[in-house]
Amino acid sequence: METERRFSRRSFFTVSAAAGVAAAGTGRLRAEQDLPATSAATLAAPLIPQARFLADKFVQWQNPYGRLDPQRCPVAAWGPRIISHSFIAFGLYRAFQMTGVEAYKAAADRYVLFYLSWIREPPHVHAAHYGLALAAYRAFKRHNPKEMLLDDRAAGFFEGLLAFRWDEGSHFRNGYPGGKMEDAANSDDNCHMGRGLMGYYEVAERPEILAEAEALARYFTTEVEPGTYRGCWSSKLGTWVVAPTGQDRFEHFENVSASAMGWGFSSVGAIEYLTELAAVTKDEDLRARIAKNCATSMKWQFDACQFDDGACGLGGRDDKWLGMTAGAILSFLRTRQARFLSEEEIAQYRPKALAARDWLIEHVTEEDLAAGGYVRVTGKSHKKTDNLAWILGWTLDALCRADEI
Repeated sequence: METERRFSRRSFFTVSAAAGVAAAGTGRLRAEQDLPATSAATLAAPLIPQARFLADKFVQWQNPYGRLDPQRCPVAAWGPRIISHSFIAFGLYRAFQMTGVEAYKAAADRYVLFYLSWIREPPHVHAAHYGLALAAYRAFKRHNPKEMLLDDRAAGFFEGLLAFRWDEGSHFRNGYPGGKMEDAANSDDNCHMGRGLMGYYEVAERPEILAEAEALARYFTTEVEPGTYRGCWSSKLGTWVVAPTGQDRFEHFENVSASAMGWGFSSVGAIEYLTELAAVTKDEDLRARIAKNCATSMKWQFDACQFDDGACGLGGRDDKWLGMTAGAILSFLRTRQARFLSEEEIAQYRPKALAARDWLIEHVTEEDLAAGGYVRVTGKSHKKTDNLAWILGWTLDALCRADEI
């Protein structure tokens, strides 16, 4: 186990040409399936004002070297947890794709480069960080296809992620304990790894990358057995549990077992990763299980978490969150595009997605951003500064796609 957990600085940054630059350089970047191609017609149609407003905020909140500046941004803080930078970049790249505004791309590039510059070695970094780094690398390469400077570094990120593999059902360790269990096995952390694997596979097109993504997916398609690492899907809840551990204090919640509840972070993220995987895997049984779970979890976001006014909560109808409302919209679009929904299901959930869109548009304001996109109802979910900008990135993404619903 100790050998598995250690890898040298040399091995992290030095990768063979065949596995590194050559693989990334010969890979064929595919157009993102849910990302409209930029065209004269697209650029002639301005984004809705709220999308422009939020995209402009993300540009204004960035300091000269690419960091989300706590002195300018109400949802940023000094400290080592900077995963939000990737999600903000994803939203800005979407806004650039829709408008052609170079300032959005330039800011997105800086957010990515700042995040990638931070990535270190274990134990100072977790597996999820490598996953997000690879996802950010893919987004950067889509918009800077001739830039090869990061290719070897991305190969190192993949090697770093592989160092977290183990023989348990979660396939990868998170890299830190959960309650009394050796590893937290948080489903949200693991879906970050899935995001990264699919991103890197798009660039490098190496079969072993896809194999890792498929092996990880079995964690998301296997029923949870609390106290084990067998799986994280809950048929009872109709979504993925936070983790199979008994930990009762995590992120935005306390006094509730991680194995007894689902939450939007995992549901939105897992659907994003798994719908991408389903589009390329040749494992038909895995694809069928992915389709069933993704459709069911999308419904959970609306059936269990949506308020009457269209807003969505984080783990149920707890409190209203801009990011979770946006995430539900994105999950509807992704499952529909993947053809995981019947015509009857589309007819049933499209009005719910439209209601979410309307609430979202109404609440992208200075006041709501200052509150981190959080509207207190019960107070059962808590704001956590590290994650607020992250889901505001989802908010921009959903606003840019408002007319697709």
